[in-house]
Amino acid sequence: MLDPNTVRRILDEALRNGGDLAEIYLEDRISLSLGLEESQIERALRGADRGAGIRVFYGDTAAYAYTDDLATQSLLRAARAAASAAKGSTRTQILDFTRSSSPLEFPIEKPFDSLSKREKAKLLHRIDQVARGYDPRVSQVQAGYLEYRQRVWIYNSQGLWAEDERKIVEIRIAVVAQDKGVIQTIHSGIGAQSGLELFDRIDPLAEAQELAQSAVRMLDARPAPAGEMPVVMSNALSGILFHEACGHALEADFINQGSSVFAGRGGEKVASSLITLIDDGTLPARRGSFRFDDDGTPSQPT
Repeated sequence: MLDPNTVRRILDEALRNGGDLAEIYLEDRISLSLGLEESQIERALRGADRGAGIRVFYGDTAAYAYTDDLATQSLLRAARAAASAAKGSTRTQILDFTRSSSPLEFPIEKPFDSLSKREKAKLLHRIDQVARGYDPRVSQVQAGYLEYRQRVWIYNSQGLWAEDERKIVEIRIAVVAQDKGVIQTIHSGIGAQSGLELFDRIDPLAEAQELAQSAVRMLDARPAPAGEMPVVMSNALSGILFHEACGHALEADFINQGSSVFAGRGGEKVASSLITLIDDGTLPARRGSFRFDDDGTPSQPT
């Protein structure tokens, strides 16, 4: 989106008072969001968001400024705002830019516009009908549809130049069952970096029926026993639990500051031999797949 000369001007402005690294992040996003509650479409939003963030790093500190105006003068003003926090730091040299490439492709078979907004709303109504039709004890259904196309451009003073386009589609469903004062809620999400062919692979109507069945079955569930016991976990749930338990401790900021329990333990065994966790953003048609992350680092199995 920006030519190299303009990028250099902006980074030079961001480093005018010094700093170890300056970075520009630009985003252009178009989205459609639909929401169903009480068997009615309660939300139908189409939006476009554009903006830029500029960061200056100095030591263990970062300064950040942003703008929703991508004109060069606005970007320069944001760069000056970020630079003001780094006053007195040693200034770094801006290297020549080399555009990063990625072998990853996420082909789209059915573009978002292959279904109209009305047809997407009808799909949410069908989800509602299937879930409610399973059993009269299903008292509430919520369903949401989201699609967005996000383009990002990332540049930094070390010569990084990365671009990515992400097309995400997802449906979220929540089902509530109620009987004799007992209320049970269950929810699920279907999403991927994909086109609408995702719903040929994973049927939202079958998902709605399965959720309704589970919610009704849970009405007769006994309380879970207390104490320590073996647990069998699905791969998807395991990923969420791992993120909540360990994800923040593995963030680079905490590792770099030495405040994480994992700091300085690279290559060391830190869990049971029965556990192997791989974070792989290169897998095709997954919700967390990407060519580059928002720092411009190529996706890879970790």
